[in-house]
Amino acid sequence: MRFRLIYCFLLMISLPALAQKPKTGLSFTSSKQQQISVYKGTIIVNGNKTFHFAEDSINYASKRNRLEEDKGNVFLFLDVKSAAPKKNRLYIFSINNSVADSVMTTISSDIKDWDHDGLLEFGGSEVSEAYPSADSVYYVPAKFYEINKGKIVYDAEYTEKIDKKVNGTFIADPMGKNGKYKAIPKPKGRP
Repeated sequence: MRFRLIYCFLLMISLPALAQKPKTGLSFTSSKQQQISVYKGTIIVNGNKTFHFAEDSINYASKRNRLEEDKGNVFLFLDVKSAAPKKNRLYIFSINNSVADSVMTTISSDIKDWDHDGLLEFGGSEVSEAYPSADSVYYVPAKFYEINKGKIVYDAEYTEKIDKKVNGTFIADPMGKNGKYKAIPKPKGRP
């Protein structure tokens, strides 16, 4: 009986220590043996603080935070929280000579070979406001990118394919003169 009481007491005082704390840092090592850490909104490469976010909104627990390497170039992908209703953003940095250079920002998505062409793609689209007419919607353009020959490039072919699937059409210049996306007839099957 006494053992049970001691066991219960020890369990109660250790519970706070067992509680999971939110993840506040990331650590990666490139094939070039570059040590890359992200801690409290700061990117550190080989001990050098090379980039600092104005606000630490990094989603440290995201599986989208990762290093990708291609043709000797190293890219750091960070999933960053956005204020609702916007989707999270994927910040991409090129890591070179102990420096993290910001390359681009896009819609946060999984980084994988979406179109089965042997290259990793990422990106997406973000729903815009509702169109005032029941039979039309605003065109929702997508933008996808891929890692190709050590560079991040716009993937026009996959972007067009997804736009046709989502919107029923592809519009190369989707912005209207009023600064809003152009209106299109509501695609079949869309509420």
